[in-house]
Amino acid sequence: MKRVLALLFFILPFSAQAQMPSFSTWANNRGSLMSVFFVDPATGAFTGTYLNNAAGFDCRGVPYPVSGATKGSRVTFTVNWKGILVPDCHSTTVWRGRFVGPALRTRWILNYVGSDGRPHVLRGADVFTKQ
Repeated sequence: MKRVLALLFFILPFSAQAQMPSFSTWANNRGSLMSVFFVDPATGAFTGTYLNNAAGFDCRGVPYPVSGATKGSRVTFTVNWKGILVPDCHSTTVWRGRFVGPALRTRWILNYVGSDGRPHVLRGADVFTKQ
């Protein structure tokens, strides 16, 4: 019994992160790419870059830092669309979702400052697949 419990203790923390491996790339239905460089197996936190290719949105074709976390099948990640040597698009997007089979199904909220200088919110959904 102790062996089974010890085995579960070592396997369960890593199995939750198995679906978001380090050095993986995920493409969504809009053609954008999220590259995950590092996943902390102890916490599920991950970092990488996000390359927006969605038609009709600013900040296209430039990699921005992405950070997030996994917990079981749930995933949350954020891109703040500004940084060093990249355009400042005055916006932040947060994706929340879960792994369903080989896909990562998410809903997102984009907070941005419009041309009128006022804050705005857009909502949508994306499906990511591992490349």
